[in-house]
Amino acid sequence: TPEGGSSFAKLGAVVVNHSASGGSEGRWSEGPRNAIVPVKEWVGVKHGKEVQSRCTSGRVVDVSDRNVLCMSVLGEKAVLGSADHGLKEVNIRAGQLTRNLFTKRFGHSEWVTSVAHCPDGRAVSGGADSKLCLWNASGVSCVDLTGQMGSISRVRVDGQGKLAMSSSYDKTLGVWDLRSKRLLASCTGHNAPVLEFVWWDNIVASGDRSGLIKLWDTNHVQCSGTLKGHQGHITSMLMVPDGDGVPTLITGAQDGQLRVWDLRQKVNTFTAACHPGGAVNDIGVTARRDFPLIVSTGADGRLVILDPRAGYRPLHETGKLTEDFLYCLLVLDDVAFVGDGRGQVTCINLQDGQLRYALSAGDNAIRCLGASASSLICAGDDGNAVIFDF
Repeated sequence: TPEGGSSFAKLGAVVVNHSASGGSEGRWSEGPRNAIVPVKEWVGVKHGKEVQSRCTSGRVVDVSDRNVLCMSVLGEKAVLGSADHGLKEVNIRAGQLTRNLFTKRFGHSEWVTSVAHCPDGRAVSGGADSKLCLWNASGVSCVDLTGQMGSISRVRVDGQGKLAMSSSYDKTLGVWDLRSKRLLASCTGHNAPVLEFVWWDNIVASGDRSGLIKLWDTNHVQCSGTLKGHQGHITSMLMVPDGDGVPTLITGAQDGQLRVWDLRQKVNTFTAACHPGGAVNDIGVTARRDFPLIVSTGADGRLVILDPRAGYRPLHETGKLTEDFLYCLLVLDDVAFVGDGRGQVTCINLQDGQLRYALSAGDNAIRCLGASASSLICAGDDGNAVIFDF
């Protein structure tokens, strides 16, 4: 998220969600200055073949000849991980590659599946090779963090940059000390690959492929509860403040349901079939402290806006936004951006549920969305980063 985006962070912990407030005072709703640009053509290499590339909108940075799978943004720097086993750092303002985080001595040997920044500019990446790489803020060297035995599905870093946590297909969560660069603890208890987790102060919630959610007390590194109800694997998770120091957990799954959980009582307080017939792809929240809105996207191609003040009643529901699949969601101020399988990024006003505009960010799936204070960055299967300036 952009600087200032983690407005719900408490006690140095990171709030893991897909929301951000760039402080752009409504400019996101007006559309970018470079939505249409003079045609630019160039020859590049994609998936091992020389191809003719063409750009008619935004600023394009050729990141990889393979799919971009993950991205983290800190200030004006974005780090993107891809299926070529490497990561690239992009200066968003300049629109230029600044670092290639892959050498013969340093980096991953398989797909890079997740990446997260530390506040000091370091980055932690996880890959299908079962390891984490802790990259220095400059240069191209890293330290390998090993101990898990399966592909890494998600990496998160705490707000002070001292600890990292990773979920893995080996059915564990790993807790890492980024100062000593060692594994502090391994959280076991899942009976299926752990696909996602969220982290709020001393509470962690993790979801697995079987649909189970485990709660963890990070002070004692032990399981504090199991939440059951979803059918199919957990696809998205979010924690939001609840005013009493204990956050509310919101989860989505392959069953198309959105569930709200009271973590104090460890009970399901609300369930809605927001996306029938398909998985919940992503959940976000607006950064308003007075009345945050919850946003979900699904495999049905729709976006649903829920109001916690009204018992999570749907406030607005869009029609089908794409004939393909919605892969990613980013909430900025009072608008949401969604990326689909055909390279389109759509902006929706969350106050009225109306479509504001659509941007062409490529020809194939957009899998990652991020933002600096004044730019939107999109990346995916084309292997490019497309930057729109507001």
